[in-house]
Amino acid sequence: MKAKYIIPFITVSIFIVCSTTVHATQVGKIQYTRGAVTMQNLDGSDARLVAKNEQIQRGEVIKTGPRSYTIIKLKDGTRMTIRPNSSFAVEQMNAKKDSTASAILRLFRGGLRAITGYISKRNPDGYKLRTSVATMGIRGTEFDARLCKNDCESENSILKEQRDRQLEKTIARVVFVRGSVSANAIDGSAKLLKAGSPVFEGDTLHTKSNAYSIIVFRDKSRISLQSNTVFRVDEMKFDEKDKSKTSALFSLLRGGLRTITGLIGKLHPKKYQMRTSIATIGIRGTGYDLLCTGACQSAGESNSASATLPNGEGLYAHVWDGSIEFGEQLLAKGSAGYKANKSSTPLVLPGVPEFFKTNPVPKPDSIDVDEKLLFSKTKTEAAPAGLYVNVSEGKVSIESKTGMKLELVAGQSGYTDVLGRKVSLLPQTPAFQQFDAYPLPNVQNPAASIIKTGVIGSGDDPNRVCEVK
Repeated sequence: MKAKYIIPFITVSIFIVCSTTVHATQVGKIQYTRGAVTMQNLDGSDARLVAKNEQIQRGEVIKTGPRSYTIIKLKDGTRMTIRPNSSFAVEQMNAKKDSTASAILRLFRGGLRAITGYISKRNPDGYKLRTSVATMGIRGTEFDARLCKNDCESENSILKEQRDRQLEKTIARVVFVRGSVSANAIDGSAKLLKAGSPVFEGDTLHTKSNAYSIIVFRDKSRISLQSNTVFRVDEMKFDEKDKSKTSALFSLLRGGLRTITGLIGKLHPKKYQMRTSIATIGIRGTGYDLLCTGACQSAGESNSASATLPNGEGLYAHVWDGSIEFGEQLLAKGSAGYKANKSSTPLVLPGVPEFFKTNPVPKPDSIDVDEKLLFSKTKTEAAPAGLYVNVSEGKVSIESKTGMKLELVAGQSGYTDVLGRKVSLLPQTPAFQQFDAYPLPNVQNPAASIIKTGVIGSGDDPNRVCEVK
Protein backbone atom coordinates (compact mmCIF):
# COMPACT_ATOMS: atom_id res chain seq x y z
CA MET A 1 0.00 0.00 0.00
CA LYS A 2 2.88 2.43 0.68
CA ALA A 3 4.08 2.23 -2.93
CA LYS A 4 0.70 3.57 -4.13
CA TYR A 5 1.31 6.90 -2.43
CA ILE A 6 5.02 7.12 -3.06
CA ILE A 7 4.89 6.79 -6.85
CA PRO A 8 3.56 10.32 -7.60
CA PHE A 9 6.38 11.97 -5.66
CA ILE A 10 9.48 10.09 -6.74
CA THR A 11 11.05 9.04 -9.99
CA VAL A 12 10.47 5.63 -11.45
CA SER A 13 14.15 4.77 -11.21
CA ILE A 14 14.18 5.38 -7.43
CA PHE A 15 11.09 3.22 -7.04
CA ILE A 16 12.82 0.34 -8.81
CA VAL A 17 15.83 0.60 -6.52
CA CYS A 18 13.60 0.52 -3.44
CA SER A 19 11.79 -2.58 -4.70
CA THR A 20 15.09 -4.37 -5.29
CA THR A 21 16.34 -3.43 -1.80
CA VAL A 22 13.26 -4.92 -0.13
CA HIS A 23 13.73 -8.17 -2.01
CA ALA A 24 17.43 -8.26 -1.09
CA THR A 25 16.66 -8.02 2.64
CA GLN A 26 14.75 -11.28 2.72
CA VAL A 27 16.65 -13.58 5.06
CA GLY A 28 14.32 -16.55 5.49
CA LYS A 29 10.74 -17.69 5.86
CA ILE A 30 8.28 -19.10 8.36
CA GLN A 31 7.91 -22.89 8.12
CA TYR A 32 5.43 -23.53 10.92
CA THR A 33 3.53 -21.60 13.58
CA ARG A 34 1.52 -22.63 16.58
CA GLY A 35 -0.34 -20.15 18.73
CA ALA A 36 0.21 -16.40 18.60
CA VAL A 37 3.29 -15.55 16.52
CA THR A 38 3.86 -12.01 15.28
CA MET A 39 6.44 -10.13 13.24
CA GLN A 40 7.14 -6.40 13.38
CA ASN A 41 9.75 -3.81 12.52
CA LEU A 42 12.52 -3.14 15.02
CA ASP A 43 10.82 0.11 16.11
CA GLY A 44 7.64 -1.80 16.96
CA SER A 45 5.65 -0.68 13.91
CA ASP A 46 3.77 -2.85 11.41
CA ALA A 47 3.06 -5.68 13.86
CA ARG A 48 1.13 -8.56 12.30
CA LEU A 49 0.31 -12.22 12.81
CA VAL A 50 2.37 -14.52 10.62
CA ALA A 51 1.66 -17.83 8.95
CA LYS A 52 3.50 -20.57 7.07
CA ASN A 53 5.66 -19.49 4.09
CA GLU A 54 5.68 -15.80 5.03
CA GLN A 55 9.01 -14.15 4.22
CA ILE A 56 11.26 -12.82 6.99
CA GLN A 57 13.01 -9.52 6.30
CA ARG A 58 16.32 -8.45 7.82
CA GLY A 59 15.71 -6.57 11.07
CA GLU A 60 12.15 -7.78 11.57
CA VAL A 61 11.45 -9.02 15.10
CA ILE A 62 9.67 -12.35 15.50
CA LYS A 63 7.70 -12.61 18.75
CA THR A 64 5.99 -15.65 20.23
CA GLY A 65 3.31 -15.62 22.92
CA PRO A 66 2.75 -18.03 25.82
CA ARG A 67 2.52 -21.67 24.64
CA SER A 68 3.29 -20.43 21.13
CA TYR A 69 6.25 -21.21 18.93
CA THR A 70 7.42 -21.02 15.35
CA ILE A 71 9.90 -22.89 13.18
CA ILE A 72 11.84 -20.77 10.69
CA LYS A 73 14.34 -21.49 7.94
CA LEU A 74 17.01 -18.95 6.99
CA LYS A 75 18.57 -18.51 3.56
CA ASP A 76 21.69 -20.51 4.42
CA GLY A 77 19.62 -23.52 5.52
CA THR A 78 19.68 -22.71 9.24
CA ARG A 79 16.53 -23.95 10.96
CA MET A 80 15.31 -22.67 14.30
CA THR A 81 12.50 -23.31 16.72
CA ILE A 82 11.68 -20.02 18.44
CA ARG A 83 10.26 -20.97 21.83
CA PRO A 84 7.34 -19.35 23.74
CA ASN A 85 7.66 -15.81 25.10
CA SER A 86 10.64 -15.09 22.84
CA SER A 87 11.83 -12.24 20.62
CA PHE A 88 14.31 -12.88 17.81
CA ALA A 89 15.68 -11.06 14.76
CA VAL A 90 18.22 -11.48 11.96
CA GLU A 91 20.30 -8.31 12.13
CA GLN A 92 22.66 -9.10 9.25
CA MET A 93 23.02 -11.90 6.72
CA ASN A 94 25.30 -12.43 3.75
CA ALA A 95 24.21 -15.81 2.36
CA LYS A 96 26.81 -16.06 -0.41
CA LYS A 97 28.17 -19.58 -0.71
CA ASP A 98 31.79 -18.60 -0.16
CA SER A 99 34.15 -17.61 2.65
CA THR A 100 32.53 -14.16 2.95
CA ALA A 101 29.23 -15.63 4.12
CA SER A 102 28.21 -14.26 7.51
CA ALA A 103 25.25 -13.79 9.83
CA ILE A 104 24.48 -11.86 12.99
CA LEU A 105 21.37 -12.99 14.84
CA ARG A 106 19.79 -11.46 17.95
CA LEU A 107 17.89 -13.17 20.77
CA PHE A 108 16.23 -10.40 22.78
CA ARG A 109 14.42 -12.69 25.20
CA GLY A 110 13.25 -16.30 25.57
CA GLY A 111 14.95 -19.16 23.81
CA LEU A 112 15.58 -21.07 20.61
CA ARG A 113 16.67 -24.47 19.32
CA ALA A 114 18.86 -24.32 16.22
CA ILE A 115 20.48 -26.47 13.55
CA THR A 116 22.78 -24.19 11.58
CA GLY A 117 23.29 -24.09 7.82
CA TYR A 118 26.23 -23.56 5.50
CA ILE A 119 27.38 -20.15 6.80
CA SER A 120 28.61 -21.63 10.08
CA LYS A 121 30.53 -24.25 8.10
CA ARG A 122 32.00 -22.04 5.35
CA ASN A 123 32.95 -19.19 7.67
CA PRO A 124 33.15 -20.50 11.25
CA ASP A 125 34.06 -17.06 12.61
CA GLY A 126 31.26 -15.27 10.76
CA TYR A 127 28.18 -16.69 12.46
CA LYS A 128 27.12 -14.93 15.67
CA LEU A 129 24.14 -14.98 18.02
CA ARG A 130 23.96 -11.94 20.25
CA THR A 131 22.07 -11.60 23.54
CA SER A 132 22.03 -8.98 26.30
CA VAL A 133 24.30 -11.24 28.32
CA ALA A 134 26.84 -12.64 25.84
CA THR A 135 27.69 -13.23 22.17
CA MET A 136 27.94 -16.75 20.83
CA GLY A 137 30.14 -17.88 17.95
CA ILE A 138 28.50 -20.77 16.11
CA ARG A 139 30.51 -23.43 14.27
CA GLY A 140 28.61 -26.10 12.33
CA THR A 141 26.26 -26.66 15.19
CA GLU A 142 23.09 -27.99 16.76
CA PHE A 143 22.43 -26.08 19.97
CA ASP A 144 19.86 -24.64 22.38
CA ALA A 145 20.06 -21.15 23.88
CA ARG A 146 17.82 -19.83 26.63
CA LEU A 147 17.67 -16.48 28.42
CA CYS A 148 16.20 -17.31 31.82
CA LYS A 149 14.58 -15.11 34.41
CA ASN A 150 12.82 -17.01 37.20
CA ASP A 151 10.99 -19.28 34.72
CA CYS A 152 13.73 -21.90 34.30
CA GLU A 153 13.95 -22.58 38.02
CA SER A 154 10.22 -23.32 38.21
CA GLU A 155 10.35 -25.45 35.03
CA ASN A 156 13.09 -27.57 36.56
CA SER A 157 10.89 -28.32 39.58
CA ILE A 158 7.85 -29.20 37.45
CA LEU A 159 9.88 -31.38 35.10
CA LYS A 160 11.42 -33.23 38.03
CA GLU A 161 7.97 -33.96 39.45
CA GLN A 162 6.60 -35.14 36.10
CA ARG A 163 9.63 -37.30 35.25
CA ASP A 164 9.78 -38.92 38.67
CA ARG A 165 6.04 -39.66 38.59
CA GLN A 166 6.36 -41.70 35.36
CA LEU A 167 9.68 -43.30 36.31
CA GLU A 168 8.19 -46.58 37.57
CA LYS A 169 6.50 -47.25 34.20
CA THR A 170 9.50 -46.17 32.12
CA ILE A 171 11.13 -49.27 30.62
CA ALA A 172 13.54 -47.45 28.29
CA ARG A 173 14.80 -43.99 27.39
CA VAL A 174 15.74 -42.44 24.10
CA VAL A 175 19.34 -41.23 24.31
CA PHE A 176 19.79 -39.95 20.75
CA VAL A 177 17.45 -38.81 17.97
CA ARG A 178 18.26 -37.71 14.45
CA GLY A 179 15.31 -36.52 12.38
CA SER A 180 11.68 -37.34 13.12
CA VAL A 181 10.99 -40.23 15.50
CA SER A 182 7.63 -40.80 17.18
CA ALA A 183 5.87 -43.25 19.48
CA ASN A 184 2.28 -44.49 19.52
CA ALA A 185 1.02 -45.71 22.88
CA ILE A 186 -1.51 -48.50 23.48
CA ASP A 187 -4.24 -45.89 24.05
CA GLY A 188 -3.62 -44.47 20.57
CA SER A 189 -1.88 -41.28 21.68
CA ALA A 190 1.20 -40.18 19.75
CA LYS A 191 4.25 -38.14 20.66
CA LEU A 192 7.48 -37.03 19.07
CA LEU A 193 10.56 -38.44 20.74
CA LYS A 194 13.74 -36.63 21.68
CA ALA A 195 16.77 -37.36 23.80
CA GLY A 196 15.54 -38.15 27.30
CA SER A 197 12.02 -39.24 26.24
CA PRO A 198 10.62 -42.25 28.12
CA VAL A 199 9.47 -45.41 26.36
CA PHE A 200 6.69 -47.51 27.87
CA GLU A 201 5.54 -51.10 27.49
CA GLY A 202 3.30 -51.37 24.43
CA ASP A 203 4.78 -48.36 22.61
CA THR A 204 5.19 -48.60 18.84
CA LEU A 205 8.11 -46.51 17.60
CA HIS A 206 8.28 -45.01 14.10
CA THR A 207 11.31 -43.48 12.40
CA LYS A 208 10.85 -41.35 9.29
CA SER A 209 13.07 -41.11 6.22
CA ASN A 210 16.69 -40.14 7.06
CA ALA A 211 15.98 -40.51 10.78
CA TYR A 212 17.35 -42.83 13.43
CA SER A 213 17.26 -43.22 17.18
CA ILE A 214 19.20 -44.97 19.94
CA ILE A 215 17.29 -46.42 22.90
CA VAL A 216 18.57 -47.79 26.21
CA PHE A 217 16.48 -50.22 28.27
CA ARG A 218 16.42 -50.83 32.01
CA ASP A 219 18.35 -54.10 31.68
CA LYS A 220 21.11 -52.21 29.77
CA SER A 221 20.11 -53.60 26.39
CA ARG A 222 20.30 -51.09 23.55
CA ILE A 223 18.72 -50.66 20.14
CA SER A 224 19.50 -48.37 17.20
CA LEU A 225 16.40 -47.96 15.04
CA GLN A 226 17.16 -47.18 11.38
CA SER A 227 15.13 -44.91 9.09
CA ASN A 228 11.67 -45.99 7.88
CA THR A 229 11.38 -48.47 10.72
CA VAL A 230 8.42 -49.56 12.86
CA PHE A 231 9.31 -51.30 16.14
CA ARG A 232 7.07 -52.34 19.04
CA VAL A 233 7.88 -53.06 22.69
CA ASP A 234 5.38 -55.85 23.38
CA GLU A 235 6.65 -56.73 26.82
CA MET A 236 9.49 -55.62 29.06
CA LYS A 237 9.81 -56.76 32.65
CA PHE A 238 12.97 -56.23 34.65
CA ASP A 239 13.17 -56.53 38.42
CA GLU A 240 16.43 -55.10 39.71
CA LYS A 241 16.15 -57.07 42.96
CA ASP A 242 14.80 -60.34 41.54
CA LYS A 243 16.21 -60.80 38.05
CA SER A 244 14.29 -64.06 37.60
CA LYS A 245 11.16 -61.91 37.16
CA THR A 246 12.33 -60.67 33.80
CA SER A 247 11.21 -60.93 30.18
CA ALA A 248 11.63 -59.04 26.93
CA LEU A 249 9.46 -59.42 23.84
CA PHE A 250 9.93 -57.07 20.86
CA SER A 251 8.46 -56.93 17.35
CA LEU A 252 10.24 -55.53 14.30
CA LEU A 253 7.30 -54.69 12.05
CA ARG A 254 9.28 -53.00 9.30
CA GLY A 255 12.74 -51.66 8.54
CA GLY A 256 16.01 -52.23 10.34
CA LEU A 257 17.71 -52.16 13.71
CA ARG A 258 21.01 -52.79 15.44
CA THR A 259 20.89 -54.16 18.96
CA ILE A 260 22.99 -55.28 21.90
CA THR A 261 21.24 -57.52 24.41
CA GLY A 262 21.38 -56.67 28.08
CA LEU A 263 21.03 -58.54 31.34
CA ILE A 264 17.81 -60.33 30.34
CA GLY A 265 19.48 -61.82 27.28
CA LYS A 266 22.61 -62.77 29.18
CA LEU A 267 21.02 -64.21 32.33
CA HIS A 268 17.76 -65.58 30.88
CA PRO A 269 18.18 -65.87 27.09
CA LYS A 270 15.01 -67.96 26.72
CA LYS A 271 13.00 -65.03 28.08
CA TYR A 272 14.17 -62.74 25.28
CA GLN A 273 12.60 -62.74 21.80
CA MET A 274 12.79 -60.45 18.79
CA ARG A 275 9.85 -61.28 16.52
CA THR A 276 9.16 -60.56 12.87
CA SER A 277 6.28 -61.89 10.78
CA ILE A 278 8.43 -64.67 9.26
CA ALA A 279 10.88 -65.60 12.02
CA THR A 280 11.60 -65.15 15.72
CA ILE A 281 15.13 -64.38 16.82
CA GLY A 282 16.55 -66.12 19.88
CA ILE A 283 19.75 -64.76 21.37
CA ARG A 284 22.79 -65.80 23.37
CA GLY A 285 24.42 -62.63 24.72
CA THR A 286 24.51 -60.90 21.39
CA GLY A 287 25.05 -57.92 19.12
CA TYR A 288 23.29 -58.17 15.77
CA ASP A 289 21.58 -56.30 12.92
CA LEU A 290 18.23 -57.03 11.28
CA LEU A 291 16.57 -55.78 8.08
CA CYS A 292 12.90 -56.63 7.53
CA THR A 293 11.39 -56.03 4.06
CA GLY A 294 8.82 -57.53 1.71
CA ALA A 295 7.07 -60.59 3.18
CA CYS A 296 8.77 -59.90 6.51
CA GLN A 297 6.79 -56.71 7.01
CA SER A 298 3.61 -56.88 9.04
CA ALA A 299 0.22 -56.30 7.44
CA GLY A 300 -0.40 -52.66 6.62
CA GLU A 301 3.28 -51.73 6.48
CA SER A 302 4.54 -50.45 3.12
CA ASN A 303 7.88 -51.43 1.61
CA SER A 304 10.78 -49.61 3.26
CA ALA A 305 13.83 -51.22 1.66
CA SER A 306 16.29 -48.74 0.16
CA ALA A 307 19.38 -50.97 0.03
CA THR A 308 20.34 -53.34 -2.77
CA LEU A 309 19.23 -56.74 -1.48
CA PRO A 310 21.37 -59.64 -2.80
CA ASN A 311 18.67 -62.30 -2.32
CA GLY A 312 15.59 -60.13 -2.81
CA GLU A 313 13.18 -58.97 -0.12
CA GLY A 314 12.73 -60.81 3.15
CA LEU A 315 14.50 -60.92 6.52
CA TYR A 316 18.27 -60.41 6.73
CA ALA A 317 20.44 -60.80 9.84
CA HIS A 318 24.08 -60.08 10.62
CA VAL A 319 25.76 -61.09 13.89
CA TRP A 320 28.73 -59.04 15.07
CA ASP A 321 28.94 -60.44 18.62
CA GLY A 322 27.77 -63.71 20.18
CA SER A 323 25.25 -65.75 18.20
CA ILE A 324 21.53 -65.86 17.39
CA GLU A 325 18.92 -68.47 16.58
CA PHE A 326 17.68 -67.42 13.14
CA GLY A 327 14.60 -69.56 12.70
CA GLU A 328 16.04 -73.09 12.75
CA GLN A 329 19.50 -71.84 11.81
CA LEU A 330 22.26 -70.82 14.22
CA LEU A 331 24.22 -67.74 13.12
CA ALA A 332 27.61 -67.26 14.74
CA LYS A 333 29.68 -64.11 15.11
CA GLY A 334 30.67 -62.63 11.75
CA SER A 335 28.00 -64.47 9.76
CA ALA A 336 24.83 -63.34 8.01
CA GLY A 337 21.54 -65.05 7.18
CA TYR A 338 18.46 -64.64 4.99
CA LYS A 339 14.88 -65.90 5.10
CA ALA A 340 12.55 -65.10 2.21
CA ASN A 341 9.21 -65.81 3.89
CA LYS A 342 7.54 -67.71 6.71
CA SER A 343 7.69 -71.13 5.03
CA SER A 344 11.18 -70.87 3.51
CA THR A 345 14.33 -72.38 4.99
CA PRO A 346 16.73 -69.86 6.54
CA LEU A 347 20.03 -69.59 4.67
CA VAL A 348 23.54 -68.78 5.84
CA LEU A 349 24.87 -66.27 3.31
CA PRO A 350 28.37 -66.72 1.83
CA GLY A 351 29.31 -63.25 3.00
CA VAL A 352 27.97 -60.23 4.87
CA PRO A 353 25.78 -58.08 2.56
CA GLU A 354 27.25 -54.70 1.69
CA PHE A 355 24.33 -52.76 3.21
CA PHE A 356 25.26 -54.17 6.63
CA LYS A 357 28.92 -53.25 6.18
CA THR A 358 28.14 -49.66 5.13
CA ASN A 359 25.28 -49.03 7.55
CA PRO A 360 25.33 -45.29 8.35
CA VAL A 361 23.43 -45.80 11.60
CA PRO A 362 25.89 -46.28 14.47
CA LYS A 363 25.87 -49.28 16.78
CA PRO A 364 23.84 -48.56 19.92
CA ASP A 365 26.90 -48.56 22.17
CA SER A 366 28.32 -45.54 20.30
CA ILE A 367 26.62 -43.22 22.81
CA ASP A 368 28.29 -43.01 26.22
CA VAL A 369 25.52 -42.81 28.83
CA ASP A 370 25.11 -43.79 32.46
CA GLU A 371 22.32 -46.42 32.38
CA LYS A 372 21.76 -46.14 36.13
CA LEU A 373 21.33 -42.39 35.92
CA LEU A 374 18.77 -42.75 33.11
CA PHE A 375 16.39 -44.57 35.44
CA SER A 376 17.12 -42.69 38.66
CA LYS A 377 15.13 -39.87 40.15
CA THR A 378 15.91 -36.52 38.61
CA LYS A 379 18.58 -34.34 40.15
CA THR A 380 17.91 -30.70 39.34
CA GLU A 381 20.46 -27.97 39.83
CA ALA A 382 19.56 -24.39 40.64
CA ALA A 383 18.77 -22.31 37.54
CA PRO A 384 19.37 -18.63 38.33
CA ALA A 385 18.71 -15.91 35.76
CA GLY A 386 21.15 -15.76 32.86
CA LEU A 387 22.04 -17.38 29.54
CA TYR A 388 22.10 -21.18 29.21
CA VAL A 389 23.62 -22.86 26.15
CA ASN A 390 23.54 -26.59 25.39
CA VAL A 391 25.49 -28.02 22.41
CA SER A 392 24.39 -31.27 20.75
CA GLU A 393 26.73 -31.08 17.74
CA GLY A 394 29.61 -28.84 16.63
CA LYS A 395 31.07 -26.06 18.78
CA VAL A 396 29.85 -22.84 20.40
CA SER A 397 32.06 -20.13 21.86
CA ILE A 398 30.56 -17.81 24.48
CA GLU A 399 31.96 -14.35 25.21
CA SER A 400 30.24 -12.40 27.96
CA LYS A 401 29.75 -8.65 27.81
CA THR A 402 32.66 -8.30 30.28
CA GLY A 403 34.98 -10.28 27.98
CA MET A 404 34.95 -13.66 29.75
CA LYS A 405 35.09 -16.63 27.35
CA LEU A 406 34.07 -20.29 27.27
CA GLU A 407 34.29 -22.93 24.53
CA LEU A 408 31.62 -25.65 24.39
CA VAL A 409 31.70 -28.85 22.35
CA ALA A 410 29.04 -31.49 21.72
CA GLY A 411 27.51 -32.79 24.93
CA GLN A 412 28.46 -29.73 27.00
CA SER A 413 26.38 -26.96 28.55
CA GLY A 414 27.40 -23.50 29.72
CA TYR A 415 26.02 -20.62 31.78
CA THR A 416 26.56 -16.85 31.83
CA ASP A 417 25.04 -14.70 34.56
CA VAL A 418 23.01 -11.59 33.71
CA LEU A 419 25.93 -9.26 34.47
CA GLY A 420 28.39 -11.21 32.34
CA ARG A 421 30.78 -11.63 35.25
CA LYS A 422 30.51 -15.42 35.35
CA VAL A 423 30.90 -17.86 32.45
CA SER A 424 31.03 -21.48 33.56
CA LEU A 425 30.79 -25.04 32.30
CA LEU A 426 27.79 -26.81 33.83
CA PRO A 427 28.15 -30.33 35.30
CA GLN A 428 25.04 -31.48 33.42
CA THR A 429 22.48 -30.21 30.92
CA PRO A 430 19.72 -28.33 32.77
CA ALA A 431 16.43 -30.24 32.94
CA PHE A 432 14.54 -27.46 31.15
CA GLN A 433 16.80 -27.97 28.11
CA GLN A 434 17.34 -31.72 28.37
CA PHE A 435 13.59 -32.39 28.47
CA ASP A 436 12.39 -29.45 26.38
CA ALA A 437 8.83 -30.14 25.19
CA TYR A 438 9.22 -27.97 22.10
CA PRO A 439 10.49 -29.82 19.00
CA LEU A 440 13.77 -29.45 17.18
CA PRO A 441 13.35 -27.53 13.91
CA ASN A 442 14.07 -30.55 11.69
CA VAL A 443 11.03 -32.63 12.71
CA GLN A 444 8.90 -33.64 9.74
CA ASN A 445 5.59 -33.17 11.52
CA PRO A 446 5.79 -30.54 14.27
CA ALA A 447 2.00 -30.61 14.61
CA ALA A 448 2.39 -34.05 16.23
CA SER A 449 4.33 -32.53 19.14
CA ILE A 450 2.55 -32.86 22.47
CA ILE A 451 3.24 -29.74 24.51
CA LYS A 452 2.78 -30.14 28.25
CA THR A 453 1.12 -26.81 28.98
CA GLY A 454 1.56 -27.24 32.70
CA VAL A 455 5.30 -26.85 32.23
CA ILE A 456 5.70 -23.79 30.08
CA GLY A 457 3.72 -20.61 29.54
CA SER A 458 0.56 -19.32 31.13
CA GLY A 459 -3.05 -18.81 30.20
CA ASP A 460 -6.62 -19.46 31.22
CA ASP A 461 -7.28 -22.59 29.14
CA PRO A 462 -4.58 -25.32 29.26
CA ASN A 463 -6.31 -27.31 26.51
CA ARG A 464 -6.58 -24.52 23.95
CA VAL A 465 -4.21 -24.50 20.97
CA CYS A 466 -4.32 -21.57 18.57
CA GLU A 467 -2.80 -22.18 15.16
CA VAL A 468 -2.25 -19.53 12.50
CA LYS A 469 -2.76 -20.98 9.02
